Amino acid sequence: MRKRRALDRTLNPVRDASLVVIASEDRYAVQQYFDFFESTRVQFRVLETRDGKSAPQHVLDRIDEYIEEFEIDDGDSFWVVTDCDHWVQPNHIGNLTHVLRQCRQKGINVAVCNPCFDLWLLLHFAEFPEETTLTCDEIGDRLRTAAGGYDKTRIYNLPIDIEKVSQAVKRASARHLSPAEIPTHLQTAVHLIIQDLVARRIISVRTARRKSSEPGWNKTKGRKN
Repeated sequence: MRKRRALDRTLNPVRDASLVVIASEDRYAVQQYFDFFESTRVQFRVLETRDGKSAPQHVLDRIDEYIEEFEIDDGDSFWVVTDCDHWVQPNHIGNLTHVLRQCRQKGINVAVCNPCFDLWLLLHFAEFPEETTLTCDEIGDRLRTAAGGYDKTRIYNLPIDIEKVSQAVKRASARHLSPAEIPTHLQTAVHLIIQDLVARRIISVRTARRKSSEPGWNKTKGRKN
């Protein structure tokens, strides 16, 4: 017998509240980013990578296991969030293509980021880069400058609010092609997960749990010394 839907009852969800279940190859960033959001009508559940199992097939497997374990409501949606930086290499792209095909067959949504999730974070603080390609390190440097500090394991320190989320959605949407396509240029599809919820004003953003006042916090480097 499947378990009851995993809604957080401490948040007093309405009777028809929906789940947005996100499986990610990332261990920290995606989980901490969606922790910013709160609503009585929708809740995010991020199935982050553990034990180094970050390959696209492992990410999809986590979604499959969740669906098998829990009761699912018609309003629930499922997403695979994956990067391009590593998985589009010749020895890996076949696996990524296969997983995206499985997602389409199963009705699971896909948000592919090229090169990585950091591009989505950058769009909260800066316009879309003019370059067609950048490395994750280069995007991280730009985010560190634009946000006044950045540590991939401490996304909760970023000063994100609903206006910045709306700006990121607008910037990403303007450069987006197809959610099922593996982009060959800079692109992020994370906005597809939240743009409707932002437009309908059914989610809000918690006050950032900033820790920049902690001793040793280096705003330039975005980490503790």
